[in-house]
Amino acid sequence: MVSGKETDGLSGADAATTMANLIAPLAKDEIEKLTVEAIREHREAVAKAEAAFHAWKSADAATNRATELHDEYTKLMLASRAQQMVVATLVERLGHIPNVPAS
Repeated sequence: MVSGKETDGLSGADAATTMANLIAPLAKDEIEKLTVEAIREHREAVAKAEAAFHAWKSADAATNRATELHDEYTKLMLASRAQQMVVATLVERLGHIPNVPAS
């Protein structure tokens, strides 16, 4: 069983601190590379979530498919928000938003 003190490290603020501690020893060029990759991943996550949203909204509400599509949209939005936290932490540590060439 996990005690209350052991679960304290699972809050959102602690997750940001953990991420910050992971990137603290990295060189600026390494952080910039990670930031560019994270921004690209976030853009992909947002695009997938938007596509899932449109599929869900266009589905017939009377079918089970609409429920499945809503569940998929919810899952993708959660992933997008998590990725956004990663991007925010990296950008904060880097000190600026790097140029991200179109892929």
